[in-house]
Amino acid sequence: MLVPLEEVRALYRQDESVTDAMQRLARHFKVSTLVVLRRIYDLGKIGRETLWRTYREELDRLRQLDTRGSGGGDFYRTLGARTSKRPVRAVIGSTLEGQTLFRDAFRLLGIKKSETFYRAVSEFGGG
Repeated sequence: MLVPLEEVRALYRQDESVTDAMQRLARHFKVSTLVVLRRIYDLGKIGRETLWRTYREELDRLRQLDTRGSGGGDFYRTLGARTSKRPVRAVIGSTLEGQTLFRDAFRLLGIKKSETFYRAVSEFGGG
């Protein structure tokens, strides 16, 4: 459904390696390279042995990419970008002045720990 066989047939290049074809077609269809690999197999362009060997290699490559990541974005940058810095500073200032309960500030800012709140105070200032 996402990767119509006839369209894969039309876009597949015989002179291209399976790995290159997977990358190119995955970008074209905006799907995983593993999905494209299966569709190339369905076309009969590769055999079962090549399918499984390439599948294992690609899975290893994807796992390597996953472990190289830093583990996510910067919470404090996202906090300022999500709502803008001005409202974040207003909530922090109001909380430090005693006008807003910490419970309410945590809910408004999406914070669960007081340690995170105080780090946000140092990142954004107190008001």
